[in-house]
Amino acid sequence: MLVIGWIGTPALHLYAQDKNEITDPLERDLLEFAAIELEVAGGTWSHAAHFPQIVWQRPNRVEQIIGSCPLRTRWFDAEVAEVAEPDGKPPYAAYLEGKSERGFHIRRLVTVSPGGQALTRFPHPALEPSFDEKQWVLDEQQIAVKRKVLGVESKYSPLQPPRHTAESATVLRMGTPVEAGFTPESIGAMRLACRQWFDDGKEPFVACVARHGVITFHEAFDDPKSGTTTVDTAKHMASITKTLSACLFAEFMDQGFAGLDDPIGKILPDFPVEGEKTITWRATFMHMAGIHLKAGEGREVHNAWSDNWTVNLLPCLKIGDQHRYNNTDTELTAKAMELMTGKSVLRLMKEYLFVPLGMDHSRSSDVCHGAECTALDVAKLGQMLLNQGVYGNTRFFSRGTFQQMLPTPIRAHWPHAKFDLPWGMGLTYFKERDPKAGQEGVPLNKTLLSSKTFCHGAASGAVLRVDPVNDIVVTVVRTKQGENYKPNLYRFLQAVDAGMVDRQP
Repeated sequence: MLVIGWIGTPALHLYAQDKNEITDPLERDLLEFAAIELEVAGGTWSHAAHFPQIVWQRPNRVEQIIGSCPLRTRWFDAEVAEVAEPDGKPPYAAYLEGKSERGFHIRRLVTVSPGGQALTRFPHPALEPSFDEKQWVLDEQQIAVKRKVLGVESKYSPLQPPRHTAESATVLRMGTPVEAGFTPESIGAMRLACRQWFDDGKEPFVACVARHGVITFHEAFDDPKSGTTTVDTAKHMASITKTLSACLFAEFMDQGFAGLDDPIGKILPDFPVEGEKTITWRATFMHMAGIHLKAGEGREVHNAWSDNWTVNLLPCLKIGDQHRYNNTDTELTAKAMELMTGKSVLRLMKEYLFVPLGMDHSRSSDVCHGAECTALDVAKLGQMLLNQGVYGNTRFFSRGTFQQMLPTPIRAHWPHAKFDLPWGMGLTYFKERDPKAGQEGVPLNKTLLSSKTFCHGAASGAVLRVDPVNDIVVTVVRTKQGENYKPNLYRFLQAVDAGMVDRQP
């Protein structure tokens, strides 16, 4: 099935993905198995003197899918000491492992406390989903248990923070249209387009335009009487979160932890490192690992061993066959970053990206679609990418690593893939045709901004456009697309495009 665009956004890219139908019975069963929970037998842990039994919620269905699979349980306290009985140091992590009669290797980690019935596969119910560092502590207990079970506590060197450099790359600053290379009247045209956009769709948003490092347009659009959106309001970035995650992983690549064509099995346990079922990091970023959109559903961030769900999908994965956009690919990179550092990937995102880049209002609840950013914060990310990995005196990754992030054709890596398009590490090209193309002397192939414009789409309607040809970053943050999203977005981009005094194709 060929799908145009990404969840209603303009025709940003093409990808092959059947979102609704899974024709392979084995794949249906294994995806169903991945969603079956473990729970405390009886529902609650009422006898704190002994550990409870952990059981499948649907044991009969589990056995139908993977066969008989007795699980051995090992318990660890809050200090990650392995214990046979509760030692007064909750919460406790239960590591369960077994091999089924059909050859499936099952690994699970769950966290429980005396009197509790919820296992923290999902965020702890008493905490704010992922913005609370107490949740990260629970996540890091699981990560520490995983590192201990695998014996990799001392395997990896510490990840170094973004480094100070003698070079001084462009940083964003406020300035005039002339300084930014815009005509004086262009700002009024952008403002009018945005006001019409809000009046039409009634969805509050903030837009920011910066060229040559000069912010020439940065305004909020909301109901003037009842609206609460300001330029400092963070809004949902949806799948642009994948770009943030890719930038974080680029720091690991730059420091030699992983290479794009390395098998993920060199870091993540149980994945093969050779043969037709070998998945590389390039395959995860380009969504060529064969994983269906329904896999995971973004549930993985709070379980350290969620990569095992994907391991057990391997029998039905066709690596390199077709582009299948999904969230689980990105979650695999998160599990690797956690395993190498012992830190929650959400802590890593804050400490190694948000803070050093000065994204002061940004936070994220996952690595796929849960980031919330202001228009200025995400413009800083765009400028760092425009600068090829550096912002001011802080270098996040080298120019060489940045070049590896850029989209390349799928068939350059998988010649026999069923479908070809350019894709990169959380980046794709935006060749959005100007609605006036072919009219009134406008070239037929004219795009809005240059044809080298890149970044990622977003179901929320958030926008990040990085145009290296015209040295411009355009951002929009909003919670949802609203009515008539596409024509209004294009009208705004037309105003930006037309306002550049030396616009290049």
